[in-house]
Amino acid sequence: MKRGGLWLIVLALALGLFFGVAALYRLRISRGDVFPEYSSLRADPLGVRALHDAAQLLPERNVVRWMRPLERLQAGVGDVVFVVGLEEGAGSGFDEDEWATLDGLAIGGSRVVVAWHAQAAQPNDNQRTRDMRADPWLLPPEKQKSKSETAEPPTAEKTAKKDPTTDAKTKPAKTAVKPNKLTAHYATSHERRLGFRLGRRELVQHNGAADALKDEAAPASWPATLTRWRSDLFFMPRERTDAAAALATRHSDLFSLLGVGRGWQVLYRRGTEPVMIERVRGKGSITLLADSFVLSNEAVQRERATSLLADLLGDAKRVVFVESHLGVEIESGVAVLARRYGLGGAALTALVLAGLWIWRSATPLTPIFEEDEEVPLSVAPTAGLEALLRRAVPPTKLFATCIEAWRPNATAGDHRRLAATPPPETQLDPVAAYNTTTRALSPKRIP
Repeated sequence: MKRGGLWLIVLALALGLFFGVAALYRLRISRGDVFPEYSSLRADPLGVRALHDAAQLLPERNVVRWMRPLERLQAGVGDVVFVVGLEEGAGSGFDEDEWATLDGLAIGGSRVVVAWHAQAAQPNDNQRTRDMRADPWLLPPEKQKSKSETAEPPTAEKTAKKDPTTDAKTKPAKTAVKPNKLTAHYATSHERRLGFRLGRRELVQHNGAADALKDEAAPASWPATLTRWRSDLFFMPRERTDAAAALATRHSDLFSLLGVGRGWQVLYRRGTEPVMIERVRGKGSITLLADSFVLSNEAVQRERATSLLADLLGDAKRVVFVESHLGVEIESGVAVLARRYGLGGAALTALVLAGLWIWRSATPLTPIFEEDEEVPLSVAPTAGLEALLRRAVPPTKLFATCIEAWRPNATAGDHRRLAATPPPETQLDPVAAYNTTTRALSPKRIP
């Protein structure tokens, strides 16, 4: 087989491999299983793409995926923001700035829906829950210290009442009650601001099934039971006193403007614990779910809660599915801008030109002639004589040797002129001696 046919076969196999890998990658992307769980890009049971695509089918709806930092998200009045699959625990979930962003979106008029990733109970969760119920809004030690430092300093009257005989160094200092180190869980800034704590323990099942039952505050059209509730997470909303409730009712407009609202409303419970709550916040609202299953593709196909999903979407003109908390982010760069402005052809052309330049540098395009095995050498006719003179006659005797070789062939007149010519001053320079003798022997006067 000729070499050209072999290269064609190799090229065909390479193209087949390239298109096969591209088709496999496109298939994986279409299924979405390369993305995290509860991503709107996943089409398998663990994603929420069904809810995303269903929202797109609604008339006059703008459905977007937010893949940039949450702090840059802007939503208007009536928009819906879905945050699905949020993790709970140290080193995961949202930080205080991101929670402040969500709170600001709700106060500005958006409906924020936050659903946590389902988690099972752990062995020490019961002790952790008891500590949280004992003092749900316990401040961290540094917060307590800063509050004590900013307190009013003791006056002279208070110090006068103290017993002067008491030694302050021997008297034990009063410290705040600290829970066990293994079960110490303090309220974070966003929990104190929003008024809820997230707990975890083994929840009671309903008739042997992990179901969530509708509470009195939930709309009547919602299903009475949310089946297959898999998470052991629950919420501990801050209870409002009667005085605070009466004040909120009296000044409802002012409290709504400030984002206080009517407090948390329990929508669903699992056993006795709230697992879905909602609160009016400013012009909008915040809805929290302890499990994301009700929003997943599997639930939409098999256990669809149509009325609940319809009320969550509402009449919003813009629906935002946040992906950045799952690690799906798009960073701005040269490649992103090139794709956005259709510069892919220019980049491909530049790549082809670079390949041609490398090819040209590696292999010249002009034909290369074959070289002869024997390289011909060019030798001057006088090369032998020059070599013989250099070896046999030293430079100091070169002029004298030339004169002796010239005498037998010279004429009588040349001998007389040469004899009448004084010898050259130096014979070390054959060129100078030759020029002097040539002037003397020449019949013409040479200057």
